[in-house]
Amino acid sequence: MFRRSRNREAFAREAAETKELVEKYGIFDLKGSRFGLCVNKCTKDDPCPRFVRLYAKMGLHRYNLLQGTKFKLKGVRKYIETLGSPAATYYITLYAIDQAGGSSCQTFQIQVSQMGCNQFMLTCDIARIRGECKSAKQTMLLDIRLPEWPPENPFERYCLGKEELKSNDWIRLYLKLTLATRVRYGDSKIQLEIVNVATDLVPPGLNAKNATFYIRYNDLSKIALGEVSDDIAIVRRRFDEDTGCFVLVGQSHRSSEILPEKLPIISRF
Repeated sequence: MFRRSRNREAFAREAAETKELVEKYGIFDLKGSRFGLCVNKCTKDDPCPRFVRLYAKMGLHRYNLLQGTKFKLKGVRKYIETLGSPAATYYITLYAIDQAGGSSCQTFQIQVSQMGCNQFMLTCDIARIRGECKSAKQTMLLDIRLPEWPPENPFERYCLGKEELKSNDWIRLYLKLTLATRVRYGDSKIQLEIVNVATDLVPPGLNAKNATFYIRYNDLSKIALGEVSDDIAIVRRRFDEDTGCFVLVGQSHRSSEILPEKLPIISRF
């Protein structure tokens, strides 16, 4: 009993010390791991996990979508992971270059939270250049239900062209995020071929803050092994203007499970 009481007191003390440091310096600027928080520095010899890079790109995508910029990830400096729950939050410090506005490098701070274990349910409440004011808005969680196949086949309504796919590389990011939860957080290299992409908006609103995308793709690594690969990823994007809450949720299906047989391929990249 005495040992349990002492452990509770130690946990409470460590939690209070961590809270004090976060309030003083900000969570992104913590120098070392604390109670409930693990600080990981990324170097050439010890790079960050591939899924953390995907989360970093998600934060930049949120910033670009809202600000009309074209920042591209240069590298992840460090990330802080919350401990104690399978669904963690990641505070990522990264470097990025705006491809549309010169070659100067900016330091970004990104917060991405997993809303479900082993599922593609992610929120991004912070995506800012370091030094920008922190929003005082309270986070309100948006609809994080996984998207389903619609009554009407979206590939028969509108498919993106080759140039649209090239100029919107976040579409491939969405596909990789969909698969990251199935392949050990995205640490395995996967060769993907996008067959065609459709959206629920007609005409397509690629920059709409609220939209759903349907990505038909092949896993070339499976095909190389003689396996069949013809799958569809469904990704929903949501953004709340009042709170700044940005959400991506998605899942993948075999095309045979949701498409009519012998559906013609409208376009192929």
